[in-house]
Amino acid sequence: MPGVTSRWLVSLTAVVAVLGATTGRGAQPPADPHVLLGTWRGTSVCTDRVAAPACNDEDVIYEFKPGATPDGVHWVADKIVKGVREPMGELDLAFDAVEACWKGAYTGPRVTVVWRLSVDGTTMTGSARLMPGNQTVRKVNLRKD
Repeated sequence: MPGVTSRWLVSLTAVVAVLGATTGRGAQPPADPHVLLGTWRGTSVCTDRVAAPACNDEDVIYEFKPGATPDGVHWVADKIVKGVREPMGELDLAFDAVEACWKGAYTGPRVTVVWRLSVDGTTMTGSARLMPGNQTVRKVNLRKD
C-alpha cells in the first residue's frame, strides 16, 4: 500500500518523541515562550563577591512579555528596596536548545553578563555569568504569580 511506510515512520517518530518526553531521556524543555510570560517573584543572590564586589542580594519581580520575534521574550526586571519596586533593566531572551535554557546577554558600560533561565512549571531558576571569565555571580529562584 502506497504511503503506509511513510505513515508508519511518522507514527513511530511521534511515539518515540512522546516516550522521550515522558521518561526524560532525550527530552528538552519546551522552547515555547508562553512558559515565561507573566509575573515572577523571588530572590536574586550574589554568588561570587570577588568577581562582583558591588553585588547585593535582592528580592525581585520579573515581568516577561512577548518579544519582538514570535519565539522571543522581553524581560523587565525590578528589585524591591524598602518595599518599593525599582527598575533594574530590560533584556530580550531567546531559547538556547544546546543549553536548554532561556538566554540573554546584558552589556553595560563596565560589564557583560549572560543570563540563563530555566522554567519548571511555576518555578524559575537561573544564573548570571560574568564575561569573559564565565564566573557565576548571581543565582535566581522565583515563583510565578
